[in-house]
Amino acid sequence: MRSSRLGITMIGLLIITGCEDSVQVTDVTGDQSNFVEYPCLSSDDDCINIMEIDGGNFQFYSSFHIDSSVSEIKGAIITIHGHSRNADDYFNKMISIVSGQGLKDEIIVISPKFITLYEKSTDADWYWNTTSWKWGLQSYTSSMGNNVSTFEVMDSLLSRLSNKDRFPQLTDILVTGHSSGAAFVHMYSSTKQNNMYNNLNLHFSVVNNQYFLHPDSTRLLSDGSLTVIENCNVYNNWPYGLDALSPYMDMVGKENSKNNFISNKVDYFIAELDTETGDITSGCQYEFLGNNRYEKNMNYMEYMNMIYPGNQHGFTTIPGLGHTTNTYSSSIFINYIDSIF
Repeated sequence: MRSSRLGITMIGLLIITGCEDSVQVTDVTGDQSNFVEYPCLSSDDDCINIMEIDGGNFQFYSSFHIDSSVSEIKGAIITIHGHSRNADDYFNKMISIVSGQGLKDEIIVISPKFITLYEKSTDADWYWNTTSWKWGLQSYTSSMGNNVSTFEVMDSLLSRLSNKDRFPQLTDILVTGHSSGAAFVHMYSSTKQNNMYNNLNLHFSVVNNQYFLHPDSTRLLSDGSLTVIENCNVYNNWPYGLDALSPYMDMVGKENSKNNFISNKVDYFIAELDTETGDITSGCQYEFLGNNRYEKNMNYMEYMNMIYPGNQHGFTTIPGLGHTTNTYSSSIFINYIDSIF
C-alpha cells in the first residue's frame, strides 16, 4: 500500500455535551487539562472526528475519539452507509444495537462519510462521485495533485485501531455494510489478510448486497453450469472480477486478492423479502447472478461452494424483512455481534 501521512484534527471543544454515561479520556494532544467525555451516542457534530490523509480531510462519526487512549475498549464496529451516504443514520442504528447489548463502553462504533462534491464542508475534504466510493476507487484530485482511495481511508482507520498504546485490549473489528455499503465491505475483504493489524481479528459482514466479486473468470448460470461469459467484455473487470484492477487493487495484486478473499471470514446476511427488482443495476456484468438481491445471494453462495469448497464465507437468511437496515436489528444479526464480542 502507498503509505499515508496521517494526522488528526479535533473539532470544536473537547467537552462533548451530547454524550451520556461517559468515560473520561485524555485529549490526543496529551494535554491533561483537556478531557473528552465518551462514549458519544448520537450523530451530532460532537461525534464527528476528522482524520488527515495525504493532506486532505476525511470525516467520520465515532463513539470514542480515534486517537484517545481507552483501555476499556475490547472491540470495534465500522459500519458503512449505503447509496444515500447517510452515515449519521447508520451510526445511530449501530449505537442503538450496541447500547442495547450493554456494550457501549466496550465497543467503539465508527461510521465513515464518503461524501460527494456537494457535501463538502471545506476545500480540504476528500470526496468521490456517487458510485466510485463503493468500489474503492480514487477520490477527485486535490489542489495538490493527489488523491486517495476509499480503501486507503479504511486502512487508516484500521491502523489507528490497531495501536496498542491507545486500545490495548482491542482484539476484534467488525466491518459491516448494508446495500451499497455491503458491496464496499465485500470488495474490501479481498484486500486484507486476517491478523495483519497487530493480530487483530477482522470480521466482515455483507448485508443485503447485489454486487459480487468473482475470484476467477467463470460464472454460474441459472441451469447450475459454469461458463466464461461471451459478448460482455467488462464482465470480469474490477469490481466484478480481478481484471482491469483499480490503482489500489493493482498494488494488492490479483493473486493476493484472490487468496485473501477466499480465506477471510465473510458473513452474508440477506433479507428473505429483498426481492424487489426496480433498483437492481442492469448490465451484462450483473445479470447472470439473478433478478433480485435474494436470488443473487443464493446463487453466489452456490458459486462459492462449488468453485471454492472449504471457503470461509457464510450465508444467513433473515426472515420477514425486505431491503431495510432493520436487518441489523434482527435477533439473528444481534446474536452474530454477540458471537464476536
